[in-house]
Amino acid sequence: MASGRPRSALLAFVGLVACGWWASGLEPFSTPATVAVLAAGLVAMVVGRATGGDASPGDTTVRAAAPWIVLGSALAAWQLAAYVQHPRSDHPTLSSLTNTVLDPRPVRALALAAWLLIAGWLARR
Repeated sequence: MASGRPRSALLAFVGLVACGWWASGLEPFSTPATVAVLAAGLVAMVVGRATGGDASPGDTTVRAAAPWIVLGSALAAWQLAAYVQHPRSDHPTLSSLTNTVLDPRPVRALALAAWLLIAGWLARR
């Protein structure tokens, strides 16, 4: 049945947003919030892997990982450099910028839903 797939995708999206809304209502940086985010990520990865196609590993060479290593290193260097400089208003860290952007609860809920989609997609690869 062709209509089953769009309906399933819509239900999955609604579930992700509902999970994001619930988790974003928990006290930030609390144990329940941490457990909720990690458990949802684990479930997203398990579901992504179970619904994935090819079980063979992708290109895991250093050449394939190099851009991600460079990006991660640059972001870590920015975070560290900004962290040791003061005042914070002149040298914002990535986490302080992210906190400002993710302050509204709807944005946090959508960001968590997007993170879960990405986790499932990566597990499927």
